[in-house]
Amino acid sequence: MSTQTDLADRIAWGRARAATVMAVVFVAAQAGSFPDDLPLNRPQTIHLAAWIVWAAALLMFLVVGGGLFRGQRIRALLNDETTIDHRKRAMALGFWGAIGTAALVYGLSFYEPISAREGARLIITFSVALALLRFGTLERRALKSG
Repeated sequence: MSTQTDLADRIAWGRARAATVMAVVFVAAQAGSFPDDLPLNRPQTIHLAAWIVWAAALLMFLVVGGGLFRGQRIRALLNDETTIDHRKRAMALGFWGAIGTAALVYGLSFYEPISAREGARLIITFSVALALLRFGTLERRALKSG
């Protein structure tokens, strides 16, 4: 019994660290690609498809929370009430981050032309990153204290 608890604890710590690292890497990787306003060609299509897959994978990580291919007992240990609450709080911050980023993009569009594609990428990138950072922070804080 103790080995399953230890395994779940190691997975939870890894999940908390991974959420933070993935959020930072996701934003950093996107930072260099936003100025591209070229017509959609094959390399850009591949880049855009990769971004969509990456954003979807990060959202799935946040929603599922790890342990998908583990046993039922490990999944239950990983997705306790505290983690479910952290996930809800992270998603709420991601929502408010999306609203705030959309408002910022709207305001900036009066001074700098922003395409719909760039605006959507900014909103999705920052909202996913905020949610992941919040989840990672809450999980690490709970794991340290508990």
